[in-house]
Amino acid sequence: MMPEQSNNQLQFWEELKRRKVIRVIPVYAAAAFVLLELVDIIAEPFGLPDWTLKLVFVLLCIGLVISVILSWIYDVTPEGIQKTKSAGEETQNMRQEKPNKIIGWKIATYASVIIIISLILFNVLTRGKSIDLSGLDKTIAVLPFEIYGNKDSSIYLHKVLPIAIIGQLQHVEGFTVRARGSSLNYENTKLRRSEIGNQLNANYLLTGIVQQQEEKVMVNIMLEQAPTEEVIWENSFEMAVDDIFKIEKDIARLVATSLKNNFIPQVKTPTDSSKAWLSYLTGLSYYWNTERQVDFELAIRYFERAVQIDPKFCLAYAKLASSHCMMYHFHYDRTDSRLLQARKTLERAKEVDAGNPDVIFAEGVYSYVIQDFEKSLEKYKAAEGLVSDIEDFYLMFGSLYRRKGNLEKAIEYYLKSYEADPQHGLLPLELGETYLMLRNYELSEKYFDLYISLGGISEKAIINKVYLYLVWERGTTKSRQALMETRSLLGEKSDMELTYNHVRIELIDGKYDEALKVLQAERSKVLDHQFIYRPKSLYFAAIYRIAGNPELAKAYYDSARVHLEAKIEDSPEDHRYHSSLGIAYAGLGRKKEAIEEGIAAVSLMPITKDFYKGIFQLEDLARIYTMVGEDDLALEQLDQLLSMPSFISVNLLEKDPVWKPLWDLPEFKELIEKYSN
Repeated sequence: MMPEQSNNQLQFWEELKRRKVIRVIPVYAAAAFVLLELVDIIAEPFGLPDWTLKLVFVLLCIGLVISVILSWIYDVTPEGIQKTKSAGEETQNMRQEKPNKIIGWKIATYASVIIIISLILFNVLTRGKSIDLSGLDKTIAVLPFEIYGNKDSSIYLHKVLPIAIIGQLQHVEGFTVRARGSSLNYENTKLRRSEIGNQLNANYLLTGIVQQQEEKVMVNIMLEQAPTEEVIWENSFEMAVDDIFKIEKDIARLVATSLKNNFIPQVKTPTDSSKAWLSYLTGLSYYWNTERQVDFELAIRYFERAVQIDPKFCLAYAKLASSHCMMYHFHYDRTDSRLLQARKTLERAKEVDAGNPDVIFAEGVYSYVIQDFEKSLEKYKAAEGLVSDIEDFYLMFGSLYRRKGNLEKAIEYYLKSYEADPQHGLLPLELGETYLMLRNYELSEKYFDLYISLGGISEKAIINKVYLYLVWERGTTKSRQALMETRSLLGEKSDMELTYNHVRIELIDGKYDEALKVLQAERSKVLDHQFIYRPKSLYFAAIYRIAGNPELAKAYYDSARVHLEAKIEDSPEDHRYHSSLGIAYAGLGRKKEAIEEGIAAVSLMPITKDFYKGIFQLEDLARIYTMVGEDDLALEQLDQLLSMPSFISVNLLEKDPVWKPLWDLPEFKELIEKYSN
């Protein structure tokens, strides 16, 4: 029985070979394997769903069965596709078949087998090999997550999951985690992973994809080695929409384990409510976004929702109070009720946990915006090294020292924040402004360039690169170039500060008609920020005064006077209104009143109270003295400004026609010589 069975198997094998089934299988398998590898490679770049590879595999398996059946029944001949002949009919044809043709098919078959084996070995060896993680500092950045599927329903987790994971990774021993402000710049980036790692000074990158369907969310996480762009691991997590606590800890623990570090989660979470936590994280995403009013308003909305859900959520109270403070600080809402909201929120936070470092920091922020800088310094020092948001803390600490006039200390803390958050758009701007005040124009230019490269063309930039060149260069060539570059980047956005600098450039070059055209095209009616308040009419008046048209100048000065007197009646303590009114009075020839208003502005905001705001008032007073013919007093103010950090320079004084009445004075020339390099 056995010999007969063996003979039948041999005959079946021979029949498979004769019908070319043996040839088809390895060739098909090789092609299928290559196709699967191709799908695996292109799936992520083309945004194909996770099930694509499985579908292709199933279809190829079905195709293999069909190919085997068809190769048994049919044969490809020079005359076309024909039904396979029986063994007897085929014998004669086989005798006539050329040996090299038979050998060719055998070579093709053997080659296919070798290709399959080689690809399998390559796939196993490359995918299974251990990536060398030794010798690299444990610096990691969490990049913005992508969204697949319904973007409207996923945007919530798309924003908050990276923030939550960053917070958890900070509890991994030996890790340096890049701040969210830096990683935000890489949303929809085309840069290679190695380039991103180099810019962030991060050796490891964590990326994610969020796909949400109703109440279930699939999150795909990938940890990569930035310098080599190798994938260390990839994992998928399924979660409910509000089940964020577990997943953020699981991801942090997985990262720590793969890099051989210990993950020590917080003993007590800031809140027991996942919904409150999600609202808080969403508020943070807006609080950290920009310094626009709309972002602070959205942050407040989500922080308020968080404390409504969990009335004992101390961290949310702290950020809510700080958000109210920022609304007041940036002059979006200077009412007493805004400050009252901040105070009440702080009191509630202290009732929950008065010793919480984030609450102490928020108290320091409140003291900062009401200009009680000594109290603010005391609170900041008490919270240093203990707060949850160290980058924001260093930024605020640097700003505090700048307000106190200690610019070297300000730079020290700005650089600490910059080191932790190297791609944050706001930090280069603060550094650029501070170095400009110190008249270190090279470093100022470096950080303004960095600010622009990070997309920081915000209308909130009070001092910008155009102003840098106005005070740095003797002419206007580089100022004009920077102006054109900034205008092209801003597009249709209105920017009164930029318009003001444009007008100055045209006045310096004696192009008065062009200055008028620029000002007429500006849609804003007033330049309004925490340092200056200038109605548009005051700029028109200045142009006509310098151009030698006293009648029109007087008309516009009077229009500005009416506007500013009304503002002072409503807010008599606002120093900005007084200095601008002093300029208007000076233009109208009301010397005594002009000087009184200029001095009132300096008294309300002396440099001993707020150095950063105070230098603007000193410059305005010098301008008023110049306009009313008090040359000695004007030179005295300019001497003070040149002797300390400020935005005045000898180059600006020599070319800006505002100071033209002083140019021929021997004392002015002596002043220029004294402070010239």
